[in-house]
Amino acid sequence: MSPDHLVIDLINRQWNTECYLLTIQVAMINQIAQAVKGKLVLEEVLKTTASQLQEVLQVSGCVIFQSHQPQYGLASGVNEAITSNGERQDLAHLKSACTDFYNYYHSRLTKGELVILQDEWEYLPSILQDVARKCELYTMLMVPLWHQQLYLGAIILYQCEQTWELMHQAVTFVREIADHCAIALQQAELEQRWQIELKKRCRAQSELKASIARNQALLEVIPDLIFRVRRDGICVDWKAAKEETMPILASEIIDKHVHQVFPKQVAGLIWHYVELALESNSIQSFECQLWLKGKSRHFEARIVKSGSDEAAVIVQNITERVEARITLEQANDALEARVEERTAALREANHILRAEIVERQRAEEQLRQSEERFRNLVETSSDWVWEMDENAIYTYASPKVSSLLGYEPHEIIGQTPSELATPENSQYVAEIFAELVASQQPFTCWENTNLHKDGHLVILEGSGVPIFDRLGKFCGYRGIDRDITERKRAEEQLRFLHSITQALFQSQDFHAALSVALQKVCEATGWDLGEAWVPKADGSTLECSPAWFSKTENLGNFRKASEELTFAPGCDLPGRVWVSKQPEWLPDVSRESNHVYLRANLAQKIGLKAGLGIPVIANNIVLAVLVFYMFETRPEDVGLIELISASTELGLMIQRKQAEGEIRKALVREKELTELKSRFITMTSHEFRTPLTTIQSSAELIEHYSYKWTEEKKLTHLYRIQSSVKYMTKLLNDVLIIGRAEAGKLKLNPLPLDLERFCGDLVEELQFNDTNQHQLIFKIEGLDQQDSEVIEYSLAPTKQPCLDEKILRQILENLLGNAIKYSPRGSTVELTLSYRKNNLVFKIIDRGIGIPKVDLPLLFESFHRANNVGTIAGTGLGLAIVKKCLDIHKGQIEVESEVGFGTTFTITLPMYNSLATDKANVQTN
Repeated sequence: MSPDHLVIDLINRQWNTECYLLTIQVAMINQIAQAVKGKLVLEEVLKTTASQLQEVLQVSGCVIFQSHQPQYGLASGVNEAITSNGERQDLAHLKSACTDFYNYYHSRLTKGELVILQDEWEYLPSILQDVARKCELYTMLMVPLWHQQLYLGAIILYQCEQTWELMHQAVTFVREIADHCAIALQQAELEQRWQIELKKRCRAQSELKASIARNQALLEVIPDLIFRVRRDGICVDWKAAKEETMPILASEIIDKHVHQVFPKQVAGLIWHYVELALESNSIQSFECQLWLKGKSRHFEARIVKSGSDEAAVIVQNITERVEARITLEQANDALEARVEERTAALREANHILRAEIVERQRAEEQLRQSEERFRNLVETSSDWVWEMDENAIYTYASPKVSSLLGYEPHEIIGQTPSELATPENSQYVAEIFAELVASQQPFTCWENTNLHKDGHLVILEGSGVPIFDRLGKFCGYRGIDRDITERKRAEEQLRFLHSITQALFQSQDFHAALSVALQKVCEATGWDLGEAWVPKADGSTLECSPAWFSKTENLGNFRKASEELTFAPGCDLPGRVWVSKQPEWLPDVSRESNHVYLRANLAQKIGLKAGLGIPVIANNIVLAVLVFYMFETRPEDVGLIELISASTELGLMIQRKQAEGEIRKALVREKELTELKSRFITMTSHEFRTPLTTIQSSAELIEHYSYKWTEEKKLTHLYRIQSSVKYMTKLLNDVLIIGRAEAGKLKLNPLPLDLERFCGDLVEELQFNDTNQHQLIFKIEGLDQQDSEVIEYSLAPTKQPCLDEKILRQILENLLGNAIKYSPRGSTVELTLSYRKNNLVFKIIDRGIGIPKVDLPLLFESFHRANNVGTIAGTGLGLAIVKKCLDIHKGQIEVESEVGFGTTFTITLPMYNSLATDKANVQTN
């Protein structure tokens, strides 16, 4: 047999299997549907279904678990069809095994998941493995009974002895049966619940149901229409109970196909159930809805096999029954709604009644104990309880008034609130109470400043309610007053801290934040002057911060003197606060000794008195020390110190501002480095192109034409190559010098140097390289012979001409080279050497193109070139190298330039003692 025939045979077998399963499925679904409609017993149908599944799928057994408690997933009913071999196992063991597996997988089944067990037995718990081994289980299929998100049980199929090959068709078949079983179970459960609820209805409703049932029974025995249909769908007979009610005549129906008589959907149902009745030899039934003469009618059709090839269709008009059922259901729903509403109303009334009873009992108990409770409350209350008459005169005062205002209760009685207020508020308080007495309204949280018996201010918060007698006549007020002095002080502190926090948040950097803190503290607490001291980067001393605040303008000398001072740890007021991390108060700084306060004399001159130092701390690190002054002597005020200290506890925010400033500097530096890198790449790619092109062209010319050239012409091209190599070598040296200077690896090594000869040789060399296109002049001016003393072991300047020759050559060569490059041919370039006191002064003067003023601030940046250089070649490194070398030699440079008239560079270099410099280099390293 060919492979094609094998494939066809396999497809035919699959097709036959599907057809067979589909036929069985239709019959089983019809049987389950009959149980749903109540025509068959559901329990018997489920048992029959289990047996049919076992028989059709040829498995060892089938068990259908019912769950009447879907939320728990536990089996409460079992329908089974089990085959048993007594030599291996019995039915009880198999049933128990199925129950164990059902309970183990119930969590997955309740989620609607399918469970297939074939090769995973070793992954199960040991107890289930023993059960499977004992029962010789090889394959198990568990299909949940799941309908409308409701779990109703499961169908379990299992195979013993050998493995069961599960085909897709079989699984689909079992799933379809499971879905219809779930529908039947849900319908049965709903029917059961409905019947239970129905029994609870009133007797009249039960009698109505009985009457409807009796009438329905009478109607069911009187069919409205009977006709016979052959297997091919042809109507062969037609009889109606009332011919006049039929929309068509019998002659129009006989020998016609059902699709020619009835609507398409109804005709299809009739033909389908005729086939089922003929095949199964059982009664089939269905309900349908038709529109006749513009009205909806409901019919029930029962199909009974009446011959070998025909079936009788008995049609009953059930419109009234359906309408009665709908009416009954609607009445049922309405009744349930009314019952629920009435139950809720009764429940609410019961709840209210219980609450009223409890409230009445509570009121009675409160009434019984009110006098004693009020007395205890008044005597022990932390607030002042008072009563006043209709004229706002106190008639009662609790003992608490003595601790609040210093008066005994009998001293208060007979006075008015305005008499206890401060003089400036007395009239205002009298007006307020006059309005209250007139309005007879309660008041709450009324704040009033009162005068204590000893003279200090007390802020009270009062609340009161009007008092009326039995006839409703106004008798006065009863209320309480509470001392809120501390709370108001705390609120002021909070507002102060909030204003500082907001101002700090808006400040730009660390020193701006310190300035804000100084200003806010001085404005809020009355200090006249505030200054800030911050640790240096190395943490060795405190230096004066730019942050400063003064209410007056005559403190410039004090400020200038402070900027010139630094304080070591523990020295002076800032140093002591820095070390102790605690505030320090000086009642009068002008009377302190210099050991305690270094600027005492200066403070006395300008009239500064009291001083207070406060540390600003973040993460146990002192970020700054704030020092405040005022022009009057003032004893130490602990409350004021606490207030200012609270404001300086915002150190984390100040520290954040410090970090933000550092980040901004880093970002600027990073941007500069990026631009520097870009300029470097542009410069190197541009500057290396020309000499490399020259080298390449000369080398190619020598390679191809040297045999034709004279020696002189060959040397010309070789000199061009050498010149290009020298240019690139100088360019690389310039870059290396910049890199070494940036990395701090460029060291100063001064040695005795004959400056006149050195400068003369340098000018002569540059004149030669320039091929006399410019006139270079070297001049020496007068020697200053004053103060020839030399300090032996320091870096102090000396008259000995000890310089670093390499660094000096870089400086002069770059400046003279630029002067030559940017001057017209035939012009003069001058180098002047002058001796000053311990210094050397070099001047390089040209009459070239000059430098624009806009370029002067950026003149010494790497790769920067003035905007008027045009096409003149250059790298922008020369002046940057000069500046780096001058910084290492601790020299200075000045520039004077005018566009079109030339430029003058003035270099000032100190002369060093070589021995002292060597020692300094050793110490530095």
